[in-house]
Amino acid sequence: MKRVFIQKVTKVLLPVFVLGGVNAAAQAVAPALGAVALYRELLNPAFDPKDVYQIREVSILREDLHISISDGTMALVRNVNGHVTGAMFEGVGEVLLVPPDRAERTSLALFTGSAILSQRFQSAYFRFSDDKLVEELRGGFRSPAEDAQEFITRWQEPARLLARGDALPILQAMTSTQEAGSRFLHLRIGGTTAGIVDVFYDTNAAEQINVAQASLINNVAFLDTWTSFPARSVRDAAGEEDPTTRASFEMSDYALRVKVKPPTDLSAEAEFMLIPRHSGQRTVVLELSRYLKLAEARMNGTPVEFIQNEAISGSDLARRGDDLIGLVFPQPLVKDQPVKLSFKYSGPVMFNAGGELIYVGSRGTWYPNPGPAFSRFDITFECPNDWSVVATGKQVSSAVSGGMRTSRFITDKPIGRAGFNLGKFVTASSIGGNVSIHAYGARNVEQSLAGAEARVGKKPDPAREAQQIADQAATTVEFLSAELDPFPYSNLEITQLPGLLSQSWPGLIYLSSTAFLSPDERRALGVRDPYLELLLSRLMLSHETAHQWWGDAVDWVSYRDEWIVEALANYCALIMLEKNHPGDMKTALNYYRGELLRETKNGIVADAGAVTLGRRLASSKFPDAYERVLYGRGTWLVHMLRTMLLEAGNEETDALFFSALKGLLARAPNHKVSTRDLQRAFEQIMPDALKYEGRKSLDWFFDSWVNGDSIPQFSLQNVRMAAAAGKVKITGSVHQDHAAKDMVTAIPIYAVDAQGNSRFLAFVFADDSKTEFTLTAPAGIKQVLLDPEDTLLRR
Repeated sequence: MKRVFIQKVTKVLLPVFVLGGVNAAAQAVAPALGAVALYRELLNPAFDPKDVYQIREVSILREDLHISISDGTMALVRNVNGHVTGAMFEGVGEVLLVPPDRAERTSLALFTGSAILSQRFQSAYFRFSDDKLVEELRGGFRSPAEDAQEFITRWQEPARLLARGDALPILQAMTSTQEAGSRFLHLRIGGTTAGIVDVFYDTNAAEQINVAQASLINNVAFLDTWTSFPARSVRDAAGEEDPTTRASFEMSDYALRVKVKPPTDLSAEAEFMLIPRHSGQRTVVLELSRYLKLAEARMNGTPVEFIQNEAISGSDLARRGDDLIGLVFPQPLVKDQPVKLSFKYSGPVMFNAGGELIYVGSRGTWYPNPGPAFSRFDITFECPNDWSVVATGKQVSSAVSGGMRTSRFITDKPIGRAGFNLGKFVTASSIGGNVSIHAYGARNVEQSLAGAEARVGKKPDPAREAQQIADQAATTVEFLSAELDPFPYSNLEITQLPGLLSQSWPGLIYLSSTAFLSPDERRALGVRDPYLELLLSRLMLSHETAHQWWGDAVDWVSYRDEWIVEALANYCALIMLEKNHPGDMKTALNYYRGELLRETKNGIVADAGAVTLGRRLASSKFPDAYERVLYGRGTWLVHMLRTMLLEAGNEETDALFFSALKGLLARAPNHKVSTRDLQRAFEQIMPDALKYEGRKSLDWFFDSWVNGDSIPQFSLQNVRMAAAAGKVKITGSVHQDHAAKDMVTAIPIYAVDAQGNSRFLAFVFADDSKTEFTLTAPAGIKQVLLDPEDTLLRR
């Protein structure tokens, strides 16, 4: 995971951002320095005039990445603990890279105009943990450079500023053993036709190759990932396995004791078991909110060195701090041998939204963790008795002493994340099957909403809506438990959350205050759009409840699979709503299509990229594309899969569709699902009518539609019908525009008889700008229609 912070400088390689990676390389080094001292040296690279040379004809090949240096001047960073970890270069060089698939080539072309990266550069910052790279660079050294001191003076400050982003990954490398050996390279190039570009090669990352560019547009910071993918050797070795599924760690048995002091402060003690999945690591990076100060870290009871926002303080911390801590153990970790980690920390991680509503910021990083992983949680909260804590897990005890309430929550199975909310709530209860459901509404909304409502004479009381919220959730739980699997948890807690955001966590839903308002109160806020009212009144809660299966019981493998849990949660909610509100599905799908086709200066919103780009969809080209593509196109993709099954199987029910979803849940024993898993689940039940070129495979759909971004336009042309042997022979062609090369779409063709009744006839697989077809229909057919049920995402 890459972290970005702003640093305005004038040097050529520092236009707006300083970039860095947190995934480390590793090599066989036994540091003589303490970890913190070593880290500080890495933060402050220095140069020696004796190590500045003319350099020529160096070729660096790292899997798919090729870097060449033709001619110029290079200064090596002074070695730290026996290793050179960087260099600065001026002269002529080039980077060449060819992404391996449609989604990545399309992404690269969006930012560069080409599906191949070929960038000449005039200056470069190298930071690395790779002794072989040092040998390759030295092999191109010629004579010592003239004006070496001037060169160093010019580049010393840029190198120091850029070092902040790379110091932690290099520390990981230098404190690891050969068994964990890997390589890390960050190359920042300047003097290109595209501006400043960052290139990463990190063998310890899930996607080893990454090219990105930072920018500042209208005072908004963006990190545009041009392309990112696993290296060639990883792709080849993985075969059918998704290479991003290889976890470095697992964790278990979280125990948290938390004191909350409204409205802002939290202090906690946390411990959990960390299980390494490969040996040799000494420095481990965990997530913890920048607002929480770590006071102590221990491994198996012994204090360990840690790094948290080193050399950053005051306003710098607010602007450039990140949510990471580095732990340096006295000995390398051993594969599959658990260690117990314990921490003490505190800080102002909660925010007062007004109206006695507390917003728990950093909901995913209020406790130390190595990233999403499933574990049991045992959490004890202590807070003033007049406040209520709502948390993941089942409340097993609650007691009051000295004006403080102590409540304990225990999860009945491993979960991927734990959360809590704090407020002064009124509680409503309901039952969905055998699931206890509680909704918590306050007597007020946050100050920002209360002011707008007061101006039109209204005073919202979310507590009044708590019962209908609980009942609506119960309906969704009952419906999806029948269609999918039983509800994953014994209870569901729904708590009012200030702001427009809603989120689902295992057994816990943070529901926006706007969903606790009446329709009249929402109109007072300017809600007029039919889809927005649908979202706030019915879809938002049903969507978050569906996330208890999609996103909580099973989570996504990598950012490329996030679309699955969002799209499936959204579509399952819409199917349920469709039963009692048939127009809801059409309202939502029409809204999503309209948003995807909305014109911007860089094209339609859909041009932002494939759903598999995840949060990369939000870029300087398309700042608001993430939700519109991930949720909108994602929902349409699931809709297309569902309707293809209905048509191909001549089905009147969704039995095949839900059979595929049940299969997907059943095949996720590690609680993770990927896009490949989704494809396999639907291939298991796909009817013969969906075979393209005779193959029982949905490669055609997932390559064209899931990994593509086109929204085509289709039309029927030259249709002719002739009687033949008591039937009707139909010929014609499907014309396709606005489609990517090699895109394939199963076009449903319907026949209409003299009475106006229509029936599905067949699929025509449109795979070119013009696809001719011949079909046979029953006698009496008078008309042929293309997709009359509007099942395709098309213009």
